[in-house]
Amino acid sequence: MPSRALPILLLILGFLPASSRAYDPSALVVASAGTLPLVLTVPHDGGDFLGLMPVRSTGSVVRDAGTRDLAERVAAALEERTGKRPYLVIAKFSRKYLDANRAEQDAMESQDALPAYRAYHDRIAAYVADVKTQFAGGALLVDVHGQSQEPGTTFRGTRHGATARRLLDRHGPAALQGGKSILGALATKGYQMHPPPGAESLREDSRFSGGFTVFTYGSHRPEGIDAIQLEFGRQHRADPQLAGNLAEALIVFMTEYGLLPK
Repeated sequence: MPSRALPILLLILGFLPASSRAYDPSALVVASAGTLPLVLTVPHDGGDFLGLMPVRSTGSVVRDAGTRDLAERVAAALEERTGKRPYLVIAKFSRKYLDANRAEQDAMESQDALPAYRAYHDRIAAYVADVKTQFAGGALLVDVHGQSQEPGTTFRGTRHGATARRLLDRHGPAALQGGKSILGALATKGYQMHPPPGAESLREDSRFSGGFTVFTYGSHRPEGIDAIQLEFGRQHRADPQLAGNLAEALIVFMTEYGLLPK
């Protein structure tokens, strides 16, 4: 670097906000404990800068716009209707630098992003352990995503039933795709769902069949809980009634399958 360029660079760095040079990992994760056996996670709707690190060159860097607002509104609607709140974990950092729905070795291209990654997953792991201990009747993690490939469809991802193994063992396929499943209850509100309610097979669309989060915390693991990824189509996310309808679908599901505390 030419000698005259160094002072200019230092001057620029001096005027950058502290958050662009270093960051507090805990400040990049919104987390709140709840009183329902339900954990809502949102990995891809953050926009916060992670500092001077490279943008990821592999995998999607597209923001799942509206998923944070959806999860927060669902939490508020559940509290209004039941008097209880779900647990909530939301990534504020941008997916451009860090994809929290990938394994650690694939999630980033700079180790500077690692503290933010671990802050997000440490909080999920703590909440999963908490609900597993507190609620003997079972618990559910819903990983909230958005997709635009098929804007009029919302997709379920459970690795073809694997991450909801406990739910299936207790209640059978109807708990995932029957009339009082989450998908079934949303379908009654006019949303197109995949797999469609009533489908004979648990096979899911391979594009949206469940990522790292549900695979890590799902009930196919001894320490896990039932976990479902929901990929809401862009048109569904634009519906102002979606949050209320999703909250109602969760209430229908939790009531039917014994997850709603008295």
